[in-house]
This record gives sequence, C-alpha cells and structure tokens, in this order.
Amino acid sequence: MYKYVTLIVILFFCIGSIQAKPIDEVYGGVSDGQTIFYSFVTGKWSYQKPKHFQKKVLEVTRYVVSDEKYSEYVSPKGQVYSPAGSNYEFLYKGRLIAYHFYDAKFYEIIYNKQNKAFIEIPLSITDIKKIMGYPKLIRISQFDLEKKIIVHKKPFIRQWYLIVNDTDKYFYRYFLSTPQKDVNVRTYFAVKKPTTIMFSHYIPDKDEFPPYMIRVKNSLYKY
Repeated sequence: MYKYVTLIVILFFCIGSIQAKPIDEVYGGVSDGQTIFYSFVTGKWSYQKPKHFQKKVLEVTRYVVSDEKYSEYVSPKGQVYSPAGSNYEFLYKGRLIAYHFYDAKFYEIIYNKQNKAFIEIPLSITDIKKIMGYPKLIRISQFDLEKKIIVHKKPFIRQWYLIVNDTDKYFYRYFLSTPQKDVNVRTYFAVKKPTTIMFSHYIPDKDEFPPYMIRVKNSLYKY
C-alpha cells in the first residue's frame, strides 16, 4: 500500500511540473542580457544552441534600451533586430512571443523567408488564451461606451485577469491602479475580493485619455 501511495505522490508532482512548465516559460521571459537562438532549419527559437546545423542558427542577445524599456536583440556580428515597440518577450513551444506595454497587444516574431527579415504578426484572442493559460481575458472592445465593465469571480478565490487590446486604440502611459509586483505583463493582475480596478493614464484628462473602470464582483453563478 505504501508503494502505491508513494507512486501516486510522484505522479502528482510530475504532472504538476508538466502543467506548470508552459506557465513558467510564459511568465519568466527573456531577461536583459540573455541569449536566445533561432534555427532557420526548424523555424523554432530556443534558449540553448541547437546541436545540428549550427551554421544555420542565429544567435542574438536581448538588451533593454531607452527609458521606455524597449527590447533590442543584437547578434555577435553587431546586427541589431528590434521588435517594433516590444518591451517583453518569452519563448513558448519554440515560438518567440512579444508583448507591447503601450498598446497592450501580443505578437509573434517570425522569420519572413521572402523578405529575409523578422516580422511581428498579431496574435489572435484564441492564441492568447492558449498561451497565457489561467487568467481570464478582458478585451478592450468589451467595455461599454462609458469605458466600464463588470466581471465576476468565485467568492474567496483569487482570480487572475489579463487586459488585452483588440482595438486600434493606443495606451501609452496607461497603468493599472493595483499593479502586481514582478509582473512583466502590465495589464495582468489578480483580485481576491470585490473591488474596482482603474486602467488609466497618468495625466488625469478624461477627454484626452479616458480611464477604463473594471468592477469585480463575487458570484456563485457568473464567472
């Protein structure tokens, strides 16, 4: 009986590790000064240099530049690859995903063989849900005309949310009223009890920079 219990415990931790890996990968991100590799053969990114076809591998190191903390990737030969406005990137199953702080959008950085250049393509809502995992998505298009929205969560449960911009609006210098510590995705936050969260510009000008209000309510049925 003891052996069976031990086996179940081991399996539990193994399964937990497997399920947690994509989340850790997503929320860990490529740090400043870290090197990543792109294989022109497989079309995949990795943290370790591939052992095969090394002559067809691009090596780049991430650097944070300017006060806006934009990302820049530099090869050993000094070639610079700059994602268009990206402030945070992470690898997900061989894909390089970029997040733009100032428009609250996600992109995938792919290699365009025709132009021989890396380009960004926007991720669909379906892709974002799959990649980001457990947070509930709040889309900008869901806010009403007064820039307000009500969301529901289970009582006594800590719920994570992620604001995603699915419009052509720009959110330069917008911040959450309850920012999370050590979170690279600035529109990612957690709520444990009913509250009101503001997503607003640092300049209090409602006409020029309208604030967005998120009211979080407890519910046993809606969540």
